[in-house]
Amino acid sequence: MLSVVLCRLTYRVRGSIVASEILSDVSQLSTRAQVVVNGGENRAYIQKDGTFAVDNVKLGDSLLEIASSEYVFPKVHVRITLKDAVEGEEEGRAAIAARYVQIGSEWSDDAPVLAYPLRISASDKYDFFTERQGFSIITMFSNPYMMMVGASLLAVFILPRLQANLDPEALKELQGNKE
Repeated sequence: MLSVVLCRLTYRVRGSIVASEILSDVSQLSTRAQVVVNGGENRAYIQKDGTFAVDNVKLGDSLLEIASSEYVFPKVHVRITLKDAVEGEEEGRAAIAARYVQIGSEWSDDAPVLAYPLRISASDKYDFFTERQGFSIITMFSNPYMMMVGASLLAVFILPRLQANLDPEALKELQGNKE
């Protein structure tokens, strides 16, 4: 009988949120902010001092995101690989290489490797409110409904005057076609 032993190795990814011009005090970050790996496969809350540790991250490639409703953080591609096992150890030590990644593009090894433990800073702040626009006559008349009303008014008031200026013979001819 052949038996196969599968080794499920998981690791901890550690890091911290650091202050920047956008987020000057890390303790002001919402208590609901989380570190999310692979769209929710693993999650960890961010501590008041900005540190985090995500447990049970599998070997291979993962996408680490900071889920915050107030601030935008860059996405991080994390690659966990095994180093060679040292004598006396059953498992090898892990090597973690992390790089910033643009969403919608391929994960590239050309980007510089980030220092570990990760140090991530906010890149922008969400702005959910827009200022109300003032009244503008140009905006009002560029509305398609206003254009339709204008065309209708033109037809009602201008066409009878144009008809009055027609040649009498052409007018009789037009009226004769109607009957």
